[in-house]
Amino acid sequence: MDKKNAALGALAGLVLTGAAVGSVSAQSTTEATGLTMQQAIEIALQEVSGEVQEAELENEGGTKIYEVEILDANGQEFEIEIAADTGAVIEVEAEDEGDDDDDDDDET
Repeated sequence: MDKKNAALGALAGLVLTGAAVGSVSAQSTTEATGLTMQQAIEIALQEVSGEVQEAELENEGGTKIYEVEILDANGQEFEIEIAADTGAVIEVEAEDEGDDDDDDDDET
């Protein structure tokens, strides 16, 4: 019984430690960027109405930007780039049909 309680106590400690680290990590990201992922998504949705497909924080040339991909009601996919420090919209780009943005074209 003591081993079970010790194991549960250790597991609870790990869970709490993980939650604390996750909280610090999220706070550090916000401090480093000035903008949360959710705020970036809200800004992107003001530019293009639709369903968010993907959102990620990127580092382009030393500048942190959020890239948010949105599928509009007509099935058109848009990529919105937002400055992570200011929330300014950098670019709104309609994706070409069939453009998976992986740059993995086969050349033979």
